[in-house]
Amino acid sequence: MKNTIKLIVCGLMLFHFSCDDSLDEINVDPNTFPSADDPQVLTSSLGFLGYIVDADLNYSDSFVWSQYYTWGIGVAIGNSERYVQQAGDHDGYWSRAYASSLADLDYIDRNSTNKAYRGISKVLKVYIFQGLVDHFGDIPFTEALLGAIEDGSNFSPNYDSAETVIYPALVTMLDDAIEELSTADDDDIDVIGSDDLLYQGDISKWMKFANSLKLRVLMRTSEVSSQSSVVQDLISSGTFIETVDDMPSITYSGATGNQNPMFALAEAGVGMFYFASNSTLNVLQNLNDPRDEVFYTLATTGTFADNLHGIDQGTIDDEDFTASDSNYSLASDYAYGEANSVILMSPWEVWFLRAEADARYGTSDDETNAFETAINLNFTYMGLDASAYINALGYSSSESLDDKLDVIGIQKWIALNGTQEDEGWIEARRFDRPASRIFTDGIWQTPPLSVLASGEFPSVWLYPSTERSLNPNAPAQRTITDNIFWDN
Repeated sequence: MKNTIKLIVCGLMLFHFSCDDSLDEINVDPNTFPSADDPQVLTSSLGFLGYIVDADLNYSDSFVWSQYYTWGIGVAIGNSERYVQQAGDHDGYWSRAYASSLADLDYIDRNSTNKAYRGISKVLKVYIFQGLVDHFGDIPFTEALLGAIEDGSNFSPNYDSAETVIYPALVTMLDDAIEELSTADDDDIDVIGSDDLLYQGDISKWMKFANSLKLRVLMRTSEVSSQSSVVQDLISSGTFIETVDDMPSITYSGATGNQNPMFALAEAGVGMFYFASNSTLNVLQNLNDPRDEVFYTLATTGTFADNLHGIDQGTIDDEDFTASDSNYSLASDYAYGEANSVILMSPWEVWFLRAEADARYGTSDDETNAFETAINLNFTYMGLDASAYINALGYSSSESLDDKLDVIGIQKWIALNGTQEDEGWIEARRFDRPASRIFTDGIWQTPPLSVLASGEFPSVWLYPSTERSLNPNAPAQRTITDNIFWDN
């Protein structure tokens, strides 16, 4: 049961009767607070989700493990750069995902009489559950949100198989969400407004988000389980996130108390001290990719002044400790700023998924057009022209599926930089497949102080310490080189 305490100040009450009369007529059980309405609960869940996506996920181990950034000068090199993870590192993510955002959304899903709100809650539940699976593997799912007294007070949920239970259930949940959203009547839809921080009640855009997320779930398993017929049907019948106007994002004013979560978290500590990694800069510069100067700043002092200057992954201890950070390329305003939006899913991500789907399964899309649209949208979002760049890539002349997947994988990893860093790490793991180890045998560099063997890279997060301490049904701890079921 989701409850709120409502504080009523008589001087601000807009009723047609006196304050004394209103208080006389209120009969409140002191042990039971009034339930929150759908709008308040949705806003609460989205507020937590913004923090989860940009602070718990984008600005975390994934920030470094994707090798967009590497450790900078001024602090001792951290565990993430050495590929060390402690079980307690992601307690906050686990707690906020389950106890805050998912609990709110599940309350709406199970209690609301409004089809539109129920459909929205299901889409967001899938988004969060997929994120949990893609970092931890098997997780509590069917018994995860049954802690209320009326639900049996289950505080020790069993873990479900990510492969056989959760991922198939996410597809079903999205189908249910699409059904509810498509059949919601005007009375249901009209009550949704500013409480919906993503779309302000535009149900057509929620439908696009649901279909796009379904495509992401289906394509995630493409290397281990073909979803050909389902993907073909989805592309033929669904509407998708196609433009920036369709993009689900949470905006921030930049004012104190309403800052981008990554920025707020970093500035509450020592600030943004990460430098551009040469793993990324080398790829960008070899491709003559103009996005390099959008992702990163130019060095302003030292030998490399007015140029991009990154360092090899994990080699900050080899740099002059007294050097200024202005000698290096840092995160740009595009990637790091107090008013930056939190993007849940970008149109370029979706178009890359559609290009890959056509290349793998022969959908009704044109893979070359989808691939080029993805890059065009990303360039345009940055204020750049992609025409010459796309021509130089020559995607349409790629001879084999593996060649095409390599190009899609690298371009997708590049495009997710600065806005969806965590998704960049996830997709790099998926595209780093047995047929072509484009990241672990090519792009990524092994940090000198890594605790893993040369050429080994993290592929999963450890289960949180709080979960393993409090839940007797939690599985044995894993190592960070274990694989999620879709990652081979």
